Amino acid sequence: MATPSEKLAASLEELKSLQDKGHTAIQSSELRRNHRERLLKHGFIQGVMRGWYIPARPDETAGESTTWYASFWKFCAKYLDTRVGEEWCLSPEQSLSLHTENWTVPRQLLVRAPAGRNQVTKLPFETSLLEVRSALPGPQETVLKEGLRLFILPAALVAASPAFFNGHPTDARAALAMVRDASDVLAKLLAGGHSVIAGRLAGAFRNIGRADIANEILQTMKAAGYDVRENDPFAAASPGLFSCREPSP
Repeated sequence: MATPSEKLAASLEELKSLQDKGHTAIQSSELRRNHRERLLKHGFIQGVMRGWYIPARPDETAGESTTWYASFWKFCAKYLDTRVGEEWCLSPEQSLSLHTENWTVPRQLLVRAPAGRNQVTKLPFETSLLEVRSALPGPQETVLKEGLRLFILPAALVAASPAFFNGHPTDARAALAMVRDASDVLAKLLAGGHSVIAGRLAGAFRNIGRADIANEILQTMKAAGYDVRENDPFAAASPGLFSCREPSP
């Protein structure tokens, strides 16, 4: 009969096999019950929610959040892939933060999914995931990064809320600085007739010193017949600076 240490060693081999495959999020179905219970007891895995676990360190102090924050993004990616397949995408605002390499764990991760449940899934240490039932951007407007499905940068800038620029100015400025040419965003602006968004982005680009892009956005939208009023979304109050005629219906 195997000794307790031999049984634990066997369970650790099962865990290592999963980790070697890159599994940071582990479903209960991936570990037999005896292995799962043994690893939990000795602190080698932690429960996240019913049926889901992450690898852990047995010497970690109870209530320590380091393991969870280190596992957060990969856990969310696998959980969402398991729940809704490929039919999900992070919000445009969160997409922009990750494009600029800001991997700070948010208090609540906002996810779009056609099969979203419009409800909050509670996660450890007062974090959560909010699935919103919403259409996804087109296949050419998403990108996979570290297993996470994001809006591509231009689409995220067009779709981002005005509050993002004022509330997360560092990420917003970094994202704007990654745009090389006005054409990156103009196709999306013109296709959707986004005159208000065009004015916001023109003001944002001017704010970071990219007057060339700001002017091209304004001129191109004007040539297409849109009424565009430039405003700086980084400012508390942004008066309209430029205008032109709205296209006829």
